[in-house]
Amino acid sequence: MTSITLTAPAKVNLFLKILNKRKDGCHNLITLFERVSLADEIKISKIPHGIKLKSDKFITADPKDNLAYKAAELILRYIRTDKGSKGVNIKVKKGKVCGGVDIRIRKNIPIAAGLGGGSSDAASVLMGINKLYSLKLRTIELVKLAKKLGADVPFFVLEAPFAIGRSIGDKLEKLNTNICLWHIIVSPGPKMSTKEMYDAFDVSTKDLIPRLRSGSSTELLSKYLTTDFADDKINRPLRRSMDFNAAESMLYNNLEEIVISKKPVTGMILERLASSASRRSIVAGSGPSVFCLCLSRKEAITARKKLLGSLPARDRNGWQIFIAKTEYQKI
Repeated sequence: MTSITLTAPAKVNLFLKILNKRKDGCHNLITLFERVSLADEIKISKIPHGIKLKSDKFITADPKDNLAYKAAELILRYIRTDKGSKGVNIKVKKGKVCGGVDIRIRKNIPIAAGLGGGSSDAASVLMGINKLYSLKLRTIELVKLAKKLGADVPFFVLEAPFAIGRSIGDKLEKLNTNICLWHIIVSPGPKMSTKEMYDAFDVSTKDLIPRLRSGSSTELLSKYLTTDFADDKINRPLRRSMDFNAAESMLYNNLEEIVISKKPVTGMILERLASSASRRSIVAGSGPSVFCLCLSRKEAITARKKLLGSLPARDRNGWQIFIAKTEYQKI
């Protein structure tokens, strides 16, 4: 095998609750991740040495600043030390040759839009190099590497359609369900900084008690989650099964007000999307993308048509609108 092509799916957070700020500057949170079918395409080819990276869309001025490049650099360095990370027993045959890689990215996921595109690309590079060079690293080893790259990267390495994330989002528990959800995802652009959103959250909610936007209720949260900041847990009914109504009723993001304050158009999109789909809508991750759930592709297409018809083209200039479903296929 001289090359491998992979899909790098986007994610949405059906539930995102920030609990507190840690001493290291990161935030403890609890979230429910979902992989969706909107995806980038990553082609990785063997080269004698080094790392090359190109993308069809601008991501970073210097390729070395791209998270996918950093992922390649990390796994190749990890293998070449012939030691692996502390606490992990990695078996690499002595004298095993692992050359370089040429990475080509075709971007479909909007950049810095709260959909995890960069993290997913990085995870795909880790897994792709592992397969391309037959390194046979176990998932536990890849997850350890993923944690060094970012809080969302381990979720994509896990290759689970749904997972509960704790700590900074990298302590994961797979959710066993075969539900398939449809989504309308609206990304208004331009990019938004995750760090900026979290910093603004710290300033506006010093007591770390989230305010719910109109139409939400604490009852919806307590139905699925305890409110103990020290040990939030998913209740047993959610672990046993999750239907569409359960998924829609638990939609929550306590970064939402911050995102709206920084990008007011997000609030307008939330209202328009909810009205067009007759469904609850929510900000995706740290924004500015917005999404809602639908029962079927047909329902999603109808809602998208209503959304497009509710505004003149000039008022949605730069918007990207996607229909996506839960992604079960392995990368």
